[in-house]
Amino acid sequence: MVGADSVVTDYGSISSIHSREREGLIKAVSDVSDEETSGDTTKPYAAYGELQTLLDEGPSAWTSDEERRVRMKTDWRVLAWACVMMFSLQINRMNIVNVLTTDIFTDLNMQPNDYNLGQSIFVTCFLLFEIPTQILSTIIGPEIWIPTMMTLWATVGFLQTFITDKTTYLVTRAFLGMCQGGFIPGLVLYVTSFYKSNEMSVRLSVIWTTNHMTNVVSALLASAIFELDGRLGWHNWQWLFFLEGLATMAIGISTYFLMASFRRPVISRVFTAREQAILRARVILDDSSKAKALERSRSAVMTKFGIKDVFNAVTDKYLVPIFILGMLGFVPSVASYQFITIILRNFGYTTQESNFLSIPANTLLCIGMVTAAHFADKYRRRWPMPIIAMIWLLPFLIVELVLPDDADRWVRVFCLTFIVGFPYFTPVLMSWVSANSNDQHKRALAVAIYNISVQLGNIISANMYRADDAPFYRRGNSILIGIVVFNICMALFVRWFFSRENKRREEIWGHMTELERIYYSSTTTEVANQRLDFRLHM
Repeated sequence: MVGADSVVTDYGSISSIHSREREGLIKAVSDVSDEETSGDTTKPYAAYGELQTLLDEGPSAWTSDEERRVRMKTDWRVLAWACVMMFSLQINRMNIVNVLTTDIFTDLNMQPNDYNLGQSIFVTCFLLFEIPTQILSTIIGPEIWIPTMMTLWATVGFLQTFITDKTTYLVTRAFLGMCQGGFIPGLVLYVTSFYKSNEMSVRLSVIWTTNHMTNVVSALLASAIFELDGRLGWHNWQWLFFLEGLATMAIGISTYFLMASFRRPVISRVFTAREQAILRARVILDDSSKAKALERSRSAVMTKFGIKDVFNAVTDKYLVPIFILGMLGFVPSVASYQFITIILRNFGYTTQESNFLSIPANTLLCIGMVTAAHFADKYRRRWPMPIIAMIWLLPFLIVELVLPDDADRWVRVFCLTFIVGFPYFTPVLMSWVSANSNDQHKRALAVAIYNISVQLGNIISANMYRADDAPFYRRGNSILIGIVVFNICMALFVRWFFSRENKRREEIWGHMTELERIYYSSTTTEVANQRLDFRLHM
């Protein structure tokens, strides 16, 4: 670990400056302040009501009741519709799981491994478009780009009604991936711009609860829609794609008119002018980098993203460990989730029974996810959540591995339910990435890169259970147990690494005088999470 004394030397050995040199330093700080203010004598947030006044006065400028009312309205106006948008994504993205219980393989002359290929193509296209669409969302504005994406993927989902063979199936999977890539990080960046850092995990968990409860609703809808099999000469899976495609088209078009905007002067008409100012002030005072969204809107200058920016985000040593947890942390559960209906049918359950048996797992997952997010926000500690989730998974994976072939199928269903229904912690990791980016520019890229990591994990998951390992997938479960152990070690490493870095920065900052701190803040070229005055969120 770098010693405090040596690092202070790197920042000017300011502790040993003589009085005459200190006078020069005071003048330098004054000159920096003059330069910062001489270029613009107007109020920077004139278009946003009393925002500047609230920023100058701080949280004492509004009451706790006012803040609570603003937060409740934000939940109702921003979070609620974000859940509807996530519903649209998930019902189009995952209805393929429901049609696996039909005769779609026979109708399209396909094999189970063709499904694996389709999922891999989908995820590959999905992640290839993550960063480009996130950049477009940042430049154009989420209130325009996100509804456009939703309408496009709803159209492709609708067109799945007319697939006729393996080729058309694979083509639609590719286009769905292209249209949906970048939506999740765009939605996360959009929603988190309205909330403080210690409020994000719970809000994101509500969105992901919608994500997984959509699977429950989708299973129930599928059971009802499949009764239309043979009507108008269509198969039951065609009716599913047709009706759910139409529903998501309606949601996509409605989003153009119902999505609130952080960047526009009027967020939404449900807020008064003062409430809008309080909303913006409270999040900017919590994380000053969020003011950049308003600056881009005010100057009307397109944000420029380059390869260097992407490289810096990908290689950020304070984000890479979280990216790794995002890639491997969910593989042990998602592998079972992607194949849950196939596994249940292998156990001898009917199509309808398989769909209904998947409901308890999704319900359990949602309860665990919201609980984990609540404790992460309450105690401001995120690193324990991956460890708790892995400890949850380990015994059930071991039981699945050692059960004899003739074991009661209900024992396997019980284990499978708890593997799929583990405490899903991606909202915790997503808020962790957002908080530790400490820069709106980097945050836009980092959230996209995190989601790419998760999708890479989905590719691993899609190929974990192979046909030659069926029906009990012992080889796959052995690998998953190894991944669980690795994830526990990685979470412990992150805790140690971040604690050490925060201690190092605290030692350096503690050796600096107030004048030295002002000089550092005014002249440093370090940005985002590299700054000495920023502490990594744990």
